[in-house]
Amino acid sequence: MLQRVAGIKDKLKLLYLKEYNMPLISFVCPNGKEVLVKVCLTKCPLGDRCMSLPTLKLIAESDRPWTGKPSTTQLLNGTMLEWLKITQPYSVDPQNRAFALLGTIHHSKLSQNFISEVKLGDEITGTFDLIWPEPDGRYILYDYKTWGSYRVAKALGLVKEGKGKDARFSISPTEVDLVEEQLQLNHYRLLLAERGVEVSQMLLQITVRDGGTFIASSRGITKNIYIIPIVFLEDAEVKQYFRTKADRLLLALEFNQQPPPCNNRESWDGRRCKEYCEVANYCPKGILEQRGGI
Repeated sequence: MLQRVAGIKDKLKLLYLKEYNMPLISFVCPNGKEVLVKVCLTKCPLGDRCMSLPTLKLIAESDRPWTGKPSTTQLLNGTMLEWLKITQPYSVDPQNRAFALLGTIHHSKLSQNFISEVKLGDEITGTFDLIWPEPDGRYILYDYKTWGSYRVAKALGLVKEGKGKDARFSISPTEVDLVEEQLQLNHYRLLLAERGVEVSQMLLQITVRDGGTFIASSRGITKNIYIIPIVFLEDAEVKQYFRTKADRLLLALEFNQQPPPCNNRESWDGRRCKEYCEVANYCPKGILEQRGGI
């Protein structure tokens, strides 16, 4: 088990977590100090809010309490990450949630008036973005993403050839990085199939967050929205992946046993630990990465 000396502040956080079942328990204010989410939403301790109250409420609600059932997106992450986010109180800087918030709003607008945002599954849940009916009774499954141009280039498998004005971009199938998205949409497909909905095609619709900028074009990204087909994986492969990940998380929670740290893919080769993991200070690998790498 992780050994951590808890001061008075940390004990108060744990009590707050137990009372509200809300692991995201505090915000980091512009002055660098932490304030409990409930306190922040009641009255700004600095007097002038850094964001509107509805914006802060949406950020606070973005990390949902543990329901006892793992979700598809939870199981795509490392077991250590999700175990810590369920069991340990943590803080976020609202400024660091700006792009995630943009994606949430983007999803909600695109999902209006269509068959979308329906939770599926009894043991492992999943919430798809959109299914679109075809005349023959089958459906197209869409998933919306809002990504930076770097991630879009990786998803497309773009490879730069040449330099300067002579530079050209080509697609290399071996460079395509869509492992998580393939697993995610295929799992939604299986959950829908259990309810008699046959998916004939799976598509990612990606909005480029920095589309139209010089940095995007320098990476070969020339459009603001891309549609990327997702391949059908073997049903058994998808089921085994999610069943294995679910068992690991549930066992870690049941026995309060620390799982292994995230692997290289899950930790983005350590980059997630250094810059984007909000529970890295509880994780041995996260601590080492933030101190200069393993």
